[in-house]
Amino acid sequence: MSRSGRVVVALVIALGVLIIGPSVASAHTDFESSQPADGSTVEGPLDDVILDFTGTPTAIDDGIVVADALGVQYVPVEVTQDDLRITARFDPALGDGSYTLAWQVRSDDTHTKSGSFSFVVVVPAATTTLAPTTTAAGSAPTTSDTPTTSAVTVTSTDSVVAVVVSPAAPPPAPEVVDTDDASNVARIGRLIFFPSAVVAIGVLAFAAFAFAGRRQDLGTLIRLVRWLGVGVAMGALVEIIGLETLFGGFEVVPGEPAGRAAMARLIGGAMLIVGFVSIGSAARGTAGPTRSLSAAVAVDQARSMTVDTGEATRWRPRAGDSVGMIGMLLVLVSFAFDGHTLSEGPRALHGVLSIVHVASAGVWAGGVVALAVVLRRRHNDRVASNGVEMILKFSVVAMLSLALAGLAGVVMALFIDSDVTSYPSTDWGRILIVKLILVVIAALLGAYNHFRVLPGLESAPNDAGIIEKARNTVTTEAVVLIVVAIASAILVGASTL
Repeated sequence: MSRSGRVVVALVIALGVLIIGPSVASAHTDFESSQPADGSTVEGPLDDVILDFTGTPTAIDDGIVVADALGVQYVPVEVTQDDLRITARFDPALGDGSYTLAWQVRSDDTHTKSGSFSFVVVVPAATTTLAPTTTAAGSAPTTSDTPTTSAVTVTSTDSVVAVVVSPAAPPPAPEVVDTDDASNVARIGRLIFFPSAVVAIGVLAFAAFAFAGRRQDLGTLIRLVRWLGVGVAMGALVEIIGLETLFGGFEVVPGEPAGRAAMARLIGGAMLIVGFVSIGSAARGTAGPTRSLSAAVAVDQARSMTVDTGEATRWRPRAGDSVGMIGMLLVLVSFAFDGHTLSEGPRALHGVLSIVHVASAGVWAGGVVALAVVLRRRHNDRVASNGVEMILKFSVVAMLSLALAGLAGVVMALFIDSDVTSYPSTDWGRILIVKLILVVIAALLGAYNHFRVLPGLESAPNDAGIIEKARNTVTTEAVVLIVVAIASAILVGASTL
């Protein structure tokens, strides 16, 4: 391995340790138990309510509210967190009555978890000696109005009155803080970032493994990667703005796994914009600044009528491309911190599967986009497409990528929700079904290209009708796969409940 290659590997390992290391041991954040327990009756007054979770929660402002039977709400004066336990302290303490506590916390994957439980507080009645009262002959003693919050039974023995409080029905759960706006901003950022990153991965893979033909087209592909880098960086910036509101400040963002991942995406996107020097210089060197457009087309056409086997048609990363490659790998690692990857299944294994899934799906989807771009540019320039060689090479890569992406995706889906029959009843499951349908459509288009269009190209490589059919099919497949990437971005924040 070259020196630059060793530097790239070392930096990627260091970045992976920096991002993954603090988070590998975390578990799925779910509500485990409470004190008082749901449906229990405890002796009061009650100063503290304790909530225990299976994974590390993050308490959020106004995330715990209590309501009594009249709908009166009580907010704790202090909320403290000790590892998996959150304690809410009330002052004054909760007295006689039925209560419902609603809670909301944020898990490592930035999703909010919420729930509620009910309990009854009974304060032992003090025995009181009452001063004797005089009543008219034959009249019955009177009592005060019965409280609306509980049923009161009064028994009299001479001058001693005992009051027994019977719990009323549990009140409805109060509302807690709404974090939808911040979550929506972060979701918009992922909608921009996710497709941009997936396509950029595939464009680079296509340039390295399937491209054939003119040097100028490598310049077209790298310009596409740079524009996609802008999308990655912009999406990451929007996501960080949403996370800042969700976490309660920019200073908190680097301390959260999702925040570190978004920052890695921002840096990685910037590195994609500036990081591929060798491809850009090669493309500029071939075109030449002084050639006229007609001369350039003529030279390109002559050069493209045969398949180049020299350096012009093959891209291999060089030292000048290290910045861009590190940026791409940094973006790729960040996918280990998207949504359910942080909270469902074994953290380390799920993170690795997420990277494999995105990388392999990106090679397929982005490769199709790159193939469509190259074919259309050569059609517009009226030069030979070299479609047979590129489609042959890419078909092998695409089939392997599709198989790997499908395997990793199935395991991840089962980690997130092993009850396949429940998929139609949840947002996450319905979006996953739509995504799978789109993937099948794209796969069928790819199969049509491989088994129907490609044989025609092999037998008649210059047939304009067959070339147009190949170009249109590849373009349609590319559009479908971009929609698949958008659906994947939505899946990250979709609820499995």
